[in-house]
Amino acid sequence: MGAIVTVLIGILLVFFDCTSLQAQEKNPVHIFQKTTGDGGFEYFAENQDLSPYQIQIDFPVLENLQPSISLPYYQVIYPGKPQKLFVLIPKGGSSTSFRSQYQMAMGDPFVHVDLSYPYWLPFENGKSHILIQGPNGSYTHQGKNAFDFVMEEGTKVCASRDGLVVAVKEDSNIGGPDESFMKHGNRITILHEDGSFSDYVHLQYQGATVRPGDRVKAGQVIGLSGNTGWSTKPHLHFQVYKAVKFGIQTLPVQFLISQQVTGPIKESRTYRGYHPQ
Repeated sequence: MGAIVTVLIGILLVFFDCTSLQAQEKNPVHIFQKTTGDGGFEYFAENQDLSPYQIQIDFPVLENLQPSISLPYYQVIYPGKPQKLFVLIPKGGSSTSFRSQYQMAMGDPFVHVDLSYPYWLPFENGKSHILIQGPNGSYTHQGKNAFDFVMEEGTKVCASRDGLVVAVKEDSNIGGPDESFMKHGNRITILHEDGSFSDYVHLQYQGATVRPGDRVKAGQVIGLSGNTGWSTKPHLHFQVYKAVKFGIQTLPVQFLISQQVTGPIKESRTYRGYHPQ
């Protein structure tokens, strides 16, 4: 990413510059253009991922071409066939040139998220774990709705809600006590039916038991806890969030604590997994 590709076709000079707000091994949304019969360009996007993605396209250089839409162009692209976005219409003249740049981020910020949904605790039925850090915790959760449960390495981690596995990282065996280790955290990300996501972080090396594209049920074992990434002791970091424009917003979570009790949970307390049969 970030490379500039120059294409010379007759007197047409095209610059294409890809930028992204999220580090990706490959761009999940393929953005491309086709020439029109009158010398213009049709822009298309194809989401090759499992999750919807936001994209924004702009043109730092645009000579003798008129876009059919207002710039910058912003859209949420769902997985599926290529989707036509807009056209660059030639104004006339001997030559045209443009340089396009774009950014993207996972999720649809326009979904309506159900904040009352009762999530299951992310570990096995009947097993107990201490919540060592909760929302707005003093160590790493300032301004975040996130939950850290003490877990020995190799403890079974369970899905807290039905959903689609959209991302798995399990190739790291590195962990440490500061933010520089964050990128090394193994994780699983699940997309729920209301457009929200849940993350399960610090998993063991090769500790995922699911793969992208798998559909999971609440209570299903999805991986093994570990101590990878930004972590000072073995634990599971769990959070639920929704997309905002090129970012995320972590959400308050109601947990199913027993058959009769649903609500928030508090730091330094021990909670026992309850999975309704």
